[in-house]
Amino acid sequence: MTAQKLEQTRRQEEVVVPLSKQVTIMELREAMCRWPLGDSSTAEFRYCGAQAIMGLPYCPYHAQVAYQPAAERKRLRA
Repeated sequence: MTAQKLEQTRRQEEVVVPLSKQVTIMELREAMCRWPLGDSSTAEFRYCGAQAIMGLPYCPYHAQVAYQPAAERKRLRA
């Protein structure tokens, strides 16, 4: 296994999918993850609500999904 693949595997293992609190826009606070869940045109629409990373709008799991390096995005699309 190459060093790059080993590091990528290690990073994936470090991030745990959070148990979503599924909060409404009225319950959403500054330190909560703003990852949208569901269809925004329905009454069931919610936000993740887990503890956000300081200075970012998302929790560690959703930040990893949202902020992928450009090379990684291109590889995943192919």
